[in-house]
Amino acid sequence: MGILDLAGVALAALLSENFVLVNCMGIGTRVRSFRDPMDALRTGYCLTVVMVLGALFSWLADYLVFTRFGLQYYRLLFLALLVPGLVAGLRKFIQVCLPELSHRMDENLASISTNCAALGSALLVVQRGYSLPAALLFSFLGGVGATVATASFASLREEVSFESCPRCFRGLPILFITAGLMALALVGFYGLHLG
Repeated sequence: MGILDLAGVALAALLSENFVLVNCMGIGTRVRSFRDPMDALRTGYCLTVVMVLGALFSWLADYLVFTRFGLQYYRLLFLALLVPGLVAGLRKFIQVCLPELSHRMDENLASISTNCAALGSALLVVQRGYSLPAALLFSFLGGVGATVATASFASLREEVSFESCPRCFRGLPILFITAGLMALALVGFYGLHLG
């Protein structure tokens, strides 16, 4: 896979296939992440780490076990158990090695165990047959894109007064319209490929 192919994978993960706004994965994160920009960044960091580790382990398992021995039917079961296992392992590692960080990040990391963006990135890496560098790049930039989308939505929600809109749009309707407009901005990049 050449540089242009890797750049195409990077652009797809970051823009045209954004996990939160375009693919609607990762929306299951904590509701607080969509209200507080700092909480959105913490959740995004955790999501990015889990996505990269999930892509690494899913690629290795697929390359070394599932494809080699013809066990492709067990991929989904493995991936469904991989992400919660990774989150549990990371939580234990942080509690033991970095207890101060554990107090701040534990709730954010716990919310990632049921996040479909983490499972979705591992599944997409395996289904599309990416090479290891492309898989790691796709999952890393996918996590960065999800973090940027969540943090920008939280910042926008904090900065803009939604009370000036018509009464029938106040609350949840204007938030859905805002998210839809943000998604439309990224859908314009759909189909952009290099090489």
